[in-house]
Amino acid sequence: MKTLISLVSLAACGALIAGCASTGFEKAGTTSTSLREAARDVDNTLVPLDNVVATLSDLVTNPGPDITPQYQKFNAAVSNLESQASKVRSQETTMREQGAAYFQKWDEELAKIQNDNIQTRSLDRKNSVAAQFEKVRLSYSQTSADFAPFMSDIKDIRTALSTDLTAGGLASVKGLASQANDAAKPLRESLIRLSAEFRKLGVSISTTTPPKAD
Repeated sequence: MKTLISLVSLAACGALIAGCASTGFEKAGTTSTSLREAARDVDNTLVPLDNVVATLSDLVTNPGPDITPQYQKFNAAVSNLESQASKVRSQETTMREQGAAYFQKWDEELAKIQNDNIQTRSLDRKNSVAAQFEKVRLSYSQTSADFAPFMSDIKDIRTALSTDLTAGGLASVKGLASQANDAAKPLRESLIRLSAEFRKLGVSISTTTPPKAD
């Protein structure tokens, strides 16, 4: 996952998208959908993450007479995690661009409001939503920072074993495999928190009303 750039720095990009005739609430609805889809994509990284850890642990601690099938399972798990991480990056990029367009439109509409009291209230609301976006940005940045070294080590292990798939090769990466296993738990928790924050923000700007509790 690449580190998020701030929404402010994307204002120019957002302005290009904002040129269409859609209203602010329509942009909010589109951004809300992207946020919830981003949450879903983050959720979908959890099983691949678990599979990478499980297949690597099995490979280095319980190698069979023929190591190749276990390595192939590990290799497939790493590729699957890479693919899912790419989906998260893509969805997050879409979310940022739509969010930038949303705030650009909000600024344009604020300038049209004549009543000072209404304008102030709308500005306060915009600033509140922007603060929520910033919180999600920071959470994504932290998760990205946690994920990058984990993924780098996992890929290095895969590369090392691809040329030295022997008992000696397994022994040489056993320490790194243990470190990756230890790093996976807090990373998993970070992903779960990030998903919840994406989803919460998506609901907060949604154009649909949540069902009332019975």
